[in-house]
Amino acid sequence: MNEGFNLIYAKSGGSPKNIFLDTRRDTIEFLFENLNNIDFISINDVIIDKNKLINENKILARYLKLIKLNEI
Repeated sequence: MNEGFNLIYAKSGGSPKNIFLDTRRDTIEFLFENLNNIDFISINDVIIDKNKLINENKILARYLKLIKLNEI
C-alpha cells in the first residue's frame, strides 16, 4: 500500500485544491461527501473521469441519487 493519497480537486471555474489523505477509507469518504461539488479529480497524479466513475459504479450512483433526493 502507498504511503497515502494526494488528491487534487476543483469545481469548474474554481482554483484547484490539494488534500493528502492517509487511507483508502478516508479518500472514499471524502469523495462521497464532496463528489457533487467537484468537477475535476486527480488521485496520485491520475486524472479520474467523474462521469465514468459514477456511471460504472452502481453503488456510488445510487448513493448520489439518494443524497439528491434528501436535499429536495
